[in-house]
Formats: sequence, structure tokens, C-alpha cells
Amino acid sequence: MKVRPRSLAGQLLALLMLAVLLAHVVGVVMLSRWRSPTEIHPLSARAIETHVASAYIAATDLGGRADRVLAALSQPDSLLRTVPAAPAEPHPMDAQEQAMADRLRQRTGLAAGRVRVQLHAADAAVPLAPPSLDADPALDTGHLLDLHLQLPDGRWLHSRQRPLMLQAHWKRVLAFSIPVGLLPVMLIAVLFARRIMRPLHALTVAARRFSRGEQGAPITPEGPSDIRELADSFNDMQYRLTRFVKDRMRMVASIGHDLRTPLTSLRIRAEFIDDPSLRQDIVSTVDEMTSLVEQTLQFAKDDAHQEPTREVDLAGLIAQVVAHHRAIGAPVDSRIAGPLRYRCRPVHLRRALDNLVGNAARHCRTRVEVSMDRAAGDIRIRVADDGPGIPPALLGQAFEPFVSLDPARSRKGGGGGLGLAIARSSIHAHGGEVTLDNRDEGGLVATVRLPA
Repeated sequence: MKVRPRSLAGQLLALLMLAVLLAHVVGVVMLSRWRSPTEIHPLSARAIETHVASAYIAATDLGGRADRVLAALSQPDSLLRTVPAAPAEPHPMDAQEQAMADRLRQRTGLAAGRVRVQLHAADAAVPLAPPSLDADPALDTGHLLDLHLQLPDGRWLHSRQRPLMLQAHWKRVLAFSIPVGLLPVMLIAVLFARRIMRPLHALTVAARRFSRGEQGAPITPEGPSDIRELADSFNDMQYRLTRFVKDRMRMVASIGHDLRTPLTSLRIRAEFIDDPSLRQDIVSTVDEMTSLVEQTLQFAKDDAHQEPTREVDLAGLIAQVVAHHRAIGAPVDSRIAGPLRYRCRPVHLRRALDNLVGNAARHCRTRVEVSMDRAAGDIRIRVADDGPGIPPALLGQAFEPFVSLDPARSRKGGGGGLGLAIARSSIHAHGGEVTLDNRDEGGLVATVRLPA
């Protein structure tokens, strides 16, 4: 199972946190690979050198009273005293120790060989505290620094220091900077993500409603400039599409009005024809043309966008469609689990389902079955019949207006070839989809998917 935030705000927050953590991981890896655990922090080294050089000058000037002053200058992590002689060097000074010795000689004016610096592992019995720079026991890495400087009277100034090691210092810094760095980043990311997501959420809701054919007020552009431009573009698109549909409706209404008048005139004049057979043929032709015009107007007008959206019981609406077709003698069965509250334009959705059920009932052999279930993310309505079906190569053309795909599914019963086209138009206006498939056991199934 993938654990990954799905929202933009969650992904932005996760990305920023990952970036901060990755930066600290890179720092830890670099310190682990490039820094020796025996390297003294430069600031700690300078503080030790200053402390010891000051103690040396004081011991030189005070002579016999030096021990008392050195005891007063000692600290929990830095002991100062005089010894008769310097111990033998356990090992030659390395580059770091030699550099400290050279800097001490420059501060005190001592000759070579009269300053010794030795870094070594600490004895567990040594009662030195961790470096006072941070006063944290976690910084005690088990190293001691012994410094010996020869005084003018032949004695040696001995200083034992607990240095702050560079690697331990950076581990402490990283342990502090990770939470301190993450918390402000998280806070800023949450606030910034909310500022972005609020207008995006409003845009998503408006787009979802518009895809279902609902006309809403223009959304108010807010947030970053890119989001405001997106909102302006959406408002412009919504306005242009709405204006286009209204212009088309006005044009179709004008054409319909102009067509009805001559058709009515032809119908009246046909009644004056003396030959009954010819009169009947002309009247039938005019009636068929009138029916086609009315269906064409209904399809082109697509007034599903004009009906207000409201919440209805979808299971009850389907039951009404089934009951209507049963009442006119169609063998329609149903398996509908309900109730199911759904927001739609009920008149036009019912018209779409009525066309699908009526189309199936016209071509079935024994029965039509209507079922409904709620899948993940959508609602599915199936209208299945046991008729002859449609050739697979022609399934994609079934929803085209005035298309006759198969003699068994022609305009039998006076259909104008617009029922499926009208059904698809209405379902599309609800943000849904409808498909046709041949059943393995024979017949056709129309599947309507509506957004939940």
C-alpha cells in the first residue's frame, strides 16, 4: 500500500519536509565522511589557546604565587597547575597538535620544544566536565587535551582541557536544527497551502457543478496570480459556453417556428385532396415530418440546462420509469436498492432513462431488466434486454442521431432515431456517461454512469 498524500496541500507539505530532512542527511553524511572524530572545533581550540596563554603569562609574572592563581583560573572542563617536569611524549605531535603548539609559541614567545600539545583518549577516572561552551554531557566524546608550557624558572605549566570536538558539535547542531527547521517550514507550508487550496477548492466545486449543467455565479478570483488567472479563465469559459447554448436555442426556436407553419399549411391542404389513398399518403408523410421536426427541436434545444437542480430519490425515479413501461405492457423487471438521494434535474434524467428502457423494450424478446448499484466514485444504472444486439463494429454509432444500425433496431414503431441521442445528451449534461455493450448471453446492455 502506497502511503502518499493525495491532496496538493499534503504533497506540498511532504515535499518541504522531505527537502529539509534531506538537507540535514546530506550534512550528516558529509561530516561523517570528511571529518575526523579527533578534530577539535576551531572555536574551542582558540578559546583553549587564549586561556592557556593568559595563564602562562600570569604564572610567569607571579612566580611562587602562581599555583594559587592557576587554581582560581581553572574551570570544570579546564584544569591549570604547575609541575616540576613535563612527562615524556607518548607520540609525536600530529599536524593539529603542532599547529596549536605553534600558535601558543607565538602568543608566549617560547622557543621550539618548550611547548607540547597531546590529544588522547580520556581516562574514565578524570573528573573533567563536558566542554562548558554547551554544557551538554552528550558532547563528551572521551578526548582530553594536555598542554605543557615551560616556565622561566624551569617548571612547566600543565593544562588539561576537555575540548569540543567538531563532529560532536555538528551532531548537536543538527539535532537542534532539524526540529527547529521543520516546525517553521511546516507552519508556513500549511498556511501557504491553505491560501492556495481555498480558491482551488472553490474552482473545483464550480467546475463540477458546471460539468453537470448547473449554472452558478462567477467565482471570485483570489489567491496567487496564477490561481486568479485560472479563475478568470474559468469564468470566461463558463460565460462563453452559456452564451453559445442560449444563442443556439434561440436559433433552433426560430427555425422550429418557421418549419411548423408550412407543415401545418401542407397538412390542411392535404385534406382537400379527393383521392383518399393519395390524401392518406401525403398526410402520413407530413405527420412523419412534423414528428421528426419536433424530435429534432427537442434534441437540439437540450433544455436540460434550464431545469433547476434538486435532490431526489434516484431509486424512486427509476421505479417510476419501470412502472410506466409496465403499465403500457412492456415486460420490464427491476432490481433497485434504495432509497438513494441524488442531486440532479429529475425531469430530464427521467426522460433519458425512459428512452433507454423504451428502446430496450421495443427490441427485447421476453424481458428488460433494470438494475442500479453504487460503485466507487459513481452510480451505475444498467438497462439490459435479450434482443438481437448490435454488430460490435457499429456500437460506437448507436448514439448518433438518425442512424439506423440494424434492421432489428430500426425505426420500428415510428421512432425517429433520436431516443439514444437525447438520452446521451441529458446524461452528459449531468456529468455522466452512457455506453452500449453486447451481452455474452445475447442482447444489449446500456450502462449509465453518474458522478456520485
